[in-house]
Amino acid sequence: MWRGFIIVVLLSGCSFIQEMLTMTEPQLADRLLRAGYVGLFMTLDDAEVNAIWAQPGAAPALSRLALDEGAPMQARFLAAEVLFYKDPDYPPAGDEAALAPVYAAALANNYTTMANPWGLPGQLDGLAGQHFIALGEAAIPSLVGLLDDTTAVDYGGSREATYGNSFSYRVKDLAAFFISQIRGLPYEVYESPQARDAEIERLREQL
Repeated sequence: MWRGFIIVVLLSGCSFIQEMLTMTEPQLADRLLRAGYVGLFMTLDDAEVNAIWAQPGAAPALSRLALDEGAPMQARFLAAEVLFYKDPDYPPAGDEAALAPVYAAALANNYTTMANPWGLPGQLDGLAGQHFIALGEAAIPSLVGLLDDTTAVDYGGSREATYGNSFSYRVKDLAAFFISQIRGLPYEVYESPQARDAEIERLREQL
């Protein structure tokens, strides 16, 4: 009898300790924002993203945060990126429409600090860009909303920065390319912004 009682007490204690160790959503959001995209995904050892993922209840907490309309948009984006990075089955069916405005805000407001994670227009070489495209048809309205955004995107590093920045790419150029990939539409990435604007208008007419 006493042995069973002790086991129950010990298990209850473990459950209580685990609950105390689990970060609340505001704490999780704060930690993600302090690390930022670079601190989470552009380091050599992935230490911070691994530490967050190792927290008790991390996956469901990140999922709730990514969909929480009352949370900072940047924190929602970073939560979704952690889930994309760690869970090959993310996102669950039905979450795409809620995540699309989050990714649009991330692209428009440079939540990644540099444009490299979105890739170059015409090349699917950025993880954040691949994740935006993975949202599929649900992402189209949010992407269409970016087709008039002339904000410049800047690439870091050496080769990619030299190449990407030489063409003065803008948010609208990436948005148009992502739309073409989702819809399977032909889309030519021209060197000059003026030629790209004409191509974007041609793409818009097909939507």
